[in-house]
Amino acid sequence: MIGLIGINYKTSILETREKFSLNEQQIKEFGISLMRKQGFSGIVVLSTCNRSEYYFQMQDCCEAAAFKFMLKSLKEFCGVKENVRDFFYFKSDDETFKHLFYVISGAKSMVIGEDQIVGQVKQALQISLENNLSDTELTRLFTKSFEVSKKIRTKTKINKGAFSVSYAGVEKCMSVFSNITDRDILLVGAGETGTLTLKSLRKKGCSNIVITNRTEEKAVHLAEKYKVKSIPFASLTSQLEFSDIIIVSTSSQKTLITKEIAENACLKRDNKKQLYIDLSVPRIVDNKVSSIENVIVFDVDDLQEVVNANQDKRKKLITDIDTMLEEYITEFNDWLSTRNLSSIISNIKTNFTSINKKELQGFKKINKADENHLLDNYSEFIAEKYSRVLIKNLREVTGNGRKVEYIKVLNKFFELQ
Repeated sequence: MIGLIGINYKTSILETREKFSLNEQQIKEFGISLMRKQGFSGIVVLSTCNRSEYYFQMQDCCEAAAFKFMLKSLKEFCGVKENVRDFFYFKSDDETFKHLFYVISGAKSMVIGEDQIVGQVKQALQISLENNLSDTELTRLFTKSFEVSKKIRTKTKINKGAFSVSYAGVEKCMSVFSNITDRDILLVGAGETGTLTLKSLRKKGCSNIVITNRTEEKAVHLAEKYKVKSIPFASLTSQLEFSDIIIVSTSSQKTLITKEIAENACLKRDNKKQLYIDLSVPRIVDNKVSSIENVIVFDVDDLQEVVNANQDKRKKLITDIDTMLEEYITEFNDWLSTRNLSSIISNIKTNFTSINKKELQGFKKINKADENHLLDNYSEFIAEKYSRVLIKNLREVTGNGRKVEYIKVLNKFFELQ
């Protein structure tokens, strides 16, 4: 079965969600640990600021056992002991395919129709491929999802006028400061989200922007491109006192800005109002920072109000997507079914050919017909004819390979040698 367990902004609060957010190295380690289980053949992990989803394939395992194994393994890897099952959703086969197609189309994003998710799904697949964690079926499914996304976005225009979570963060800044163009802004992180944030700020007319990143070259490149200033990552703490707005979007797994660090910066700036927008999951800004006087902290879940104001039109488009998805789900299932039957068809052809040769040799020996080419041709014709008849019946009995429960029995049945 191809299955999915996931947790997102609709099913849990950020405090729970961030416990299951994995970086690239963690995905590799988790995937390798799972691949040791017999019957486990692949995993792709999609980890974004709003969701962590684990797409997997297991052979010879029922849904209940597969889901139990995945959740147990994930909790152990993340060091989570409390009961979190109610925060997760579980899907298998067609439901998994449909969910992924919805996700990559932006129909399940906090910002409906946003484009950033396409790159995130591509990166998720790439990580699995580079670490030999994705099998043929999962790879084919994700490759198919790119095709689906392109068609849906083209036909429905679901991404027309859509913005990003980073844009929502900038809008949130404007709810705190009436004019952000004259504010000193610090961006922490030069990845895709950081880049989108910088673009949004520049469109708003902001120029007093400083950017920093753990990999300094990326910050320098981005700063040069958008004509802002960059500083070394080691200068992050000292830069806080000069910043009215700090927007953070990094993949770090630990807190970078503690209450103590923020308090020191606040004192040095004479307690002037300061805003932190933390777009990272897990959060980089300690939630205790919000208790400091004149300091405001927003995380990704706090952006929902901004997002909701621009959603209604695109929500109406989601109902048009279902019909479009059925075609792709059927197409993918047909491909899977063909793969299910391939080993049986191979068995039929191989074994009939083998039996034909063996029995023909015996017949010739008994009847002293070693040079009878007509007999050779006729025996091959009969073997091929019966093979075709059996394969035709096989497709009908198994629903062209969809009735998976028959596959094992038929595989065994046609081991004729």
